[in-house]
Amino acid sequence: MKDWQSLFDAGDAEGLVRLGTDLFRSGDETGAFECYRAACKLGNAIAMGNLGFCYQNGRGVKADNRLAAYCYQRASELDDVGSTLKLGDFHYHGKGGLPVDRVKAYGCYLRAYELACSSEDDLTVAEICYRLGVCKKDGAGVERNYEDAYEYFQAAAEAAAPDAEEGNPRAEALLNKADAAMAECESHF
Repeated sequence: MKDWQSLFDAGDAEGLVRLGTDLFRSGDETGAFECYRAACKLGNAIAMGNLGFCYQNGRGVKADNRLAAYCYQRASELDDVGSTLKLGDFHYHGKGGLPVDRVKAYGCYLRAYELACSSEDDLTVAEICYRLGVCKKDGAGVERNYEDAYEYFQAAAEAAAPDAEEGNPRAEALLNKADAAMAECESHF
């Protein structure tokens, strides 16, 4: 396994992210954090999002939602889908020193959706569609529209279904939530 300093000196941000992920999976969260931080200094968006995750969840570093929000914002500026989604969540719930701002949250979710459309990560697309549906159903940051909400929930369910069928618990939970939300929307038609 390569030393993170040699990867940093070579300007290999992607190598640092891979090493950080390997370290994280092996249980060395502090080492992973150091790799992600070094890759951030090289401008890597994925590393910034991973660093935000570490700060948000106290993985390899003391939990700090303000720093997590900062990392997600920077990664979002570099078009990282997951970070844009997380930034929307921070705006939606008022985390990391950000005030509750459902308009900004909805904007982040829309942007994440646009970025995710070209990806092959169906579960992330499903999560984004679900959040857009919640915003439309509740009138959170956007005008309430049950028909649009239903369509987002349906898209979330369709995107989550393949992973749910393979037994992915995250996908199963999302599929169940989307199905329940569609039923709620139908009651308003």
